[in-house]
Amino acid sequence: MGVERANPSNIAKRCSKLRAGDRLVLEEGVYRFPLVLTGIRGTALNPITIEAENGAVFTSGLSIKKHGRQANLVAMRRQAAGYYPSVGQTADEAAFAFIRCQHIVLRDLKFLRCWPTAVYLDECQHITLDNLSFREGTIAIGANGLTTRDITICNCEWKQDVSSGNDLWNSIPWRRVHGSRFNTPGIPVDLKGDYRAWDGDFFRAWDVAGNIIIRNNRISDAFNGIHFFNRIDRLAPGIDAAELEFNNGRRSSANVLIEGNTFTRIRDNAVEPEDFAWNWVIRHNTFADCYRPFSLELHRAGWFYIYGNRGWVNNPPSQLPEPGDRTRCSHFKLGGTQKNEGDIHVFFNSWYYRTGKGIFPKGALGRLRHYNNAIGFGDPENARMFGKTGPLSATRATDFDDDDLEQHFTRRWGKRDFDIAFDGDLVEDRDFPEALRAKGFALGSKSRGGSPEFAHPEARKPDLSIPEGSPAHGRSIAMTIALPDGTQFDIPNGLNVGAFQKPDTFRTIDDKFAFLPDAESAPVTDDPQGQSDEVAQKPSLLLF
Repeated sequence: MGVERANPSNIAKRCSKLRAGDRLVLEEGVYRFPLVLTGIRGTALNPITIEAENGAVFTSGLSIKKHGRQANLVAMRRQAAGYYPSVGQTADEAAFAFIRCQHIVLRDLKFLRCWPTAVYLDECQHITLDNLSFREGTIAIGANGLTTRDITICNCEWKQDVSSGNDLWNSIPWRRVHGSRFNTPGIPVDLKGDYRAWDGDFFRAWDVAGNIIIRNNRISDAFNGIHFFNRIDRLAPGIDAAELEFNNGRRSSANVLIEGNTFTRIRDNAVEPEDFAWNWVIRHNTFADCYRPFSLELHRAGWFYIYGNRGWVNNPPSQLPEPGDRTRCSHFKLGGTQKNEGDIHVFFNSWYYRTGKGIFPKGALGRLRHYNNAIGFGDPENARMFGKTGPLSATRATDFDDDDLEQHFTRRWGKRDFDIAFDGDLVEDRDFPEALRAKGFALGSKSRGGSPEFAHPEARKPDLSIPEGSPAHGRSIAMTIALPDGTQFDIPNGLNVGAFQKPDTFRTIDDKFAFLPDAESAPVTDDPQGQSDEVAQKPSLLLF
């Protein structure tokens, strides 16, 4: 164990010699060549630390203009081959890649114009990425592989679009980044006019096991925030998950904590688990002018806890309408079969929309429990809790003749259908709750219409706190929260509706959630001989 120093000329050699307990300090300089660490392992008690001094910068040296044409070409070729015209398949072309590494701390590094990817983790465990700075790039951090687990990403900052006018938000059409013939009919990839290089994420995961913590990061002017793909847990037709021996077929995208992050001007989705995901806690985040904070297009999922978050849309994308422009913001993007195996709890959140399309514009979210949320609108006459913008009175009489999930949120809330419950919410929608009940939305008896009376929702720095006289103050209903291990806990009534609570309120709730360990694992103990490392490195994802 010791302290070594490295510079751009010898960093590869220095890294190849790292052993448990070593600390490597990167000196000032421009690190232009990709770096790959393979099989480097610290231990739980003696991790390897790689940190940078001021002035140490990793870069590809490419501008968005130079890399953009290459990204467009990748998308065009994929489209011609019949695939979605995305560019994430090139994510392993990273500035700093870790392959089959364990117990490493990466701290204080700066990444500038690292196209397509800055940091990439492949089949890694127990990696901490702390206080990293990213500017530009398609993907800031990528992670791949079913043995990838126990990753912590904290105190990082990513600004993908560094233009002075926030071009990604204000002037570049959505379709130029992510459009396809499926969602913008008839419009192919434009080799010269598209911006496919921006079709990425702050953190993108492919089939990772889980135990992922993403905490206190600042993500701005980006296309997506946190994005998990899970192809592992798709079941063959006729297979019953309850009969599978290993976790009922839950092997990937499990145990995820997203807390204390700030998302600003995210052009597509801030949080997006694809298809299959379990035991996610999303709390105490801020969503400032995001197109759709949550994309929950799920087939099998469960045990989600979305609470204590605040968000607003005061400055939507300001571009001229054209096919695929997608400028009317909403809150939840829904899809998939929604055969969810555990509840999706959404509670104690505060949202404000000066303009927008609605909270649940269409679709369904299986086993949703939506309680005690405070929702304000700048234009209550045209606000819509369920459906698209405009008063309910302006809809056609036939719009609600059937349960058209392309036109409005489902009304099939029964136990045999999507098993959905709403109650205790305070919503500034003129049709909430009575007129919506009349249309078949089975809102609970404690659902209330009216303004939460947020302090300064449209200020330059919005404040969604509430005064003591607010209808949201002290009016919450009691809740029972089901946990993935089969237990549950109760939250009493009489708290505030929304995210503005006394500090002790959330502290008590926060302590109820945890990653579920492997039944054979044991906690790491103080062992000077390092013999406990073998136990500590066992997989910890035997969830349910």
